[in-house]
Amino acid sequence: MRLKDIRIGYKILVLVLVGIIGMAALGLSGYLGMSKASDDIDDMYSRKLKATRWMGSEMSLMRGVQMNIVKHILDPKDKAIEEALAERINKYGENWAKYKPLGMQSELAAAEIPHTEALWDKYMKEIQDVKNLVAEGKKDEAWQKYKNIENTTVKDLLKSLQGLRQVADDNAENLNNDIKARNSQQITFSTVLCLIAFLILGGLSVIIIRDITESLGRAVAACNKMRDGDFRLVGQSVVDRGDELGQMLTALTQMRGELTKLMRNVSESSEQLAASSEELTASSNQAAQASTQVAQSAADVVNSVEDQQKAVVKSNESVERVQSAVTHVKAQSTKVADNSASAAERAAAGSIAIDDSVNQIRSVERTVNGSAEVVDRLGERSKEIGEIVDTMAAIAEQTNLLALNAAIEAARAGEHGRGFTVVAEEVGKLAHESQESAEKIAKLIKDIQHDTEDAVDSMKTGREAVVAGARSVEGLRTMFEEINGLVKGVSQQIQTVDEAVDAMAQEAATITTEVAHISGYSNQVASEMQAVSAATEEQSASAQEIASASDSLAVLAQKQQEALARFRF
Repeated sequence: MRLKDIRIGYKILVLVLVGIIGMAALGLSGYLGMSKASDDIDDMYSRKLKATRWMGSEMSLMRGVQMNIVKHILDPKDKAIEEALAERINKYGENWAKYKPLGMQSELAAAEIPHTEALWDKYMKEIQDVKNLVAEGKKDEAWQKYKNIENTTVKDLLKSLQGLRQVADDNAENLNNDIKARNSQQITFSTVLCLIAFLILGGLSVIIIRDITESLGRAVAACNKMRDGDFRLVGQSVVDRGDELGQMLTALTQMRGELTKLMRNVSESSEQLAASSEELTASSNQAAQASTQVAQSAADVVNSVEDQQKAVVKSNESVERVQSAVTHVKAQSTKVADNSASAAERAAAGSIAIDDSVNQIRSVERTVNGSAEVVDRLGERSKEIGEIVDTMAAIAEQTNLLALNAAIEAARAGEHGRGFTVVAEEVGKLAHESQESAEKIAKLIKDIQHDTEDAVDSMKTGREAVVAGARSVEGLRTMFEEINGLVKGVSQQIQTVDEAVDAMAQEAATITTEVAHISGYSNQVASEMQAVSAATEEQSASAQEIASASDSLAVLAQKQQEALARFRF
């Protein structure tokens, strides 16, 4: 497959994929290098730098042991010195246990470690001998022995520790150099890989861009020719591309051919249009003259129809006035009929109301008679109560006299009648109070009897008034019955008049409808004639406009031919 046949989107996708692959390779290379460097750094710290640190710590502890053993020889009773010595020895053992696994990973250190451990064991044994001499009080001998240890075992042990430390330092230095070398190789590899990716991407970009710009140049050249008026297809190169640019060039060539055909058709149409416009101008002038004559005739007909319409309007107005009068009479008769019916209904309702009033008045009369009887009985009862009160007053007076006599008899009795005197006085007081109460009741009874007599008189007067009202209402009911009969007669007469008025209204409405039809026909004829006149005038104006437009069209066709003459097709 040729590059020209591959779609532009796929070409751009290839560039993007090449860029992505290059960036991915570069990123992967960097990631692997960084991962390796990270592992080397971890190894340097865990294996080399830690070993160096432990060796430095061991040498420091070794010197501390030397210092503490000297202090112990000088002052064997100081427990703090002895404890510090034991602590440093234990610390040395702990650090050695941490260092040994790291040191065994190096061949040089692994060969030296057994020798160092043997020297340390020997040193611990000799220190124990010195401590035993000190415990026995042999300081000088202990000091001399320790000086010998310093010159032999201590020097050998420190030398061995220094050698192990040097091995750790050398390993760290070698690892650092290896890391630098690998980093340099990684940088070189990444740079070369980046340059290769850029070269591939740049080469593909140049090829694709050149391929695209070549086709765009052909399209621009074709557009420039069309801009200059050259639509000829002579000398047009063949499109040999299968991508979007090839499709664009093919479409551009086809568009150029279609525009050429269009211009040729427009040129031929312009010539025909110029010839036809001259014929149309002559025909339009003749049509305008004929339309003017028709419009004049239509105007005369419209005037005649308007005169007829005025006469019809006057007739219609007269009929409408008659119909209005009939309608008014009908409305008045209807109103009177409604009023008569309402009066009849109200008269009937009044008669019913009067019957109810008579019944109510009779009920009131019965109630008043009953109340009068009750009041009479109340007067009799009050008289009986008055007699009882008089009896009570007499009894109270008699009781008072008896109490007075009892008091006199008690006074005669002297000391023996003193208690009875008190009782007589109390009885006298009660009799006096009973007499006063009886007098008050008697007064109230007299007032009640007086009020009862007044009520009896009022009841008699009310009963007479009720009887007179009942007689008056009976007469009023008779009058309402007569009024109701008269109203019914008037209603029947008004109904007869209303029927006659309805017949007149229907006849007037029929006349009005017919006159309205005549007026409508006249209006329709006038409207049609006006429409004919207006249409004729419009036709005349249109014919004139067509003639004017035909002239303009001829001029436009001439200008169009002149404009097409500028193009080559």
